[in-house]
Amino acid sequence: MKKNYKKKNEEMSLENMFLQAYDNYSAKISRHIFFRVDGKETAEDLTSETFFKTWQYLREGKKIKNIAGFLYQVANNLIIDHYRNKSKKPISLNEIAEPIDNSKYSNEDTMDIKIDFALVKKHLDLLPDIYSRIIIYRFIDGLSIAEIKELTGKSTVNVYVIIHRAIKILRKNINK
Repeated sequence: MKKNYKKKNEEMSLENMFLQAYDNYSAKISRHIFFRVDGKETAEDLTSETFFKTWQYLREGKKIKNIAGFLYQVANNLIIDHYRNKSKKPISLNEIAEPIDNSKYSNEDTMDIKIDFALVKKHLDLLPDIYSRIIIYRFIDGLSIAEIKELTGKSTVNVYVIIHRAIKILRKNINK
């Protein structure tokens, strides 16, 4: 009887941990994926799959030390798999309209924001993968340098150097 009760308590705490991770990271993971794939629907599918795979991993009794790092790693692996299985398509303005709250801006301002957004996203896609990933972690996901260091395994100095180089390349390419 005690064993059954203990197992049920472990499942409840596992479920609570997972739900808390979902609440804390689903928007960040979704945004991270969105900036690296070719559409809103694809980003939503990959976000769902990220959390599904994480849940499966936990249900198998495996431990996760850093849930945020684990979620980003699963998401990155799914993004890689997505592009292995599908050739990359250009983005359209219709696909990027969602993140903008139109009530705050005039129609002209909204269109300018969409165009700027598409331009930045296009040039992010042209950066080497590690550069675009770290730029997205820092400026889109809002992660700290320490969090990026932990996710990538790079030193603090290396993260700063990559950010500096990526911004320099982005500026140069956008200003062309």
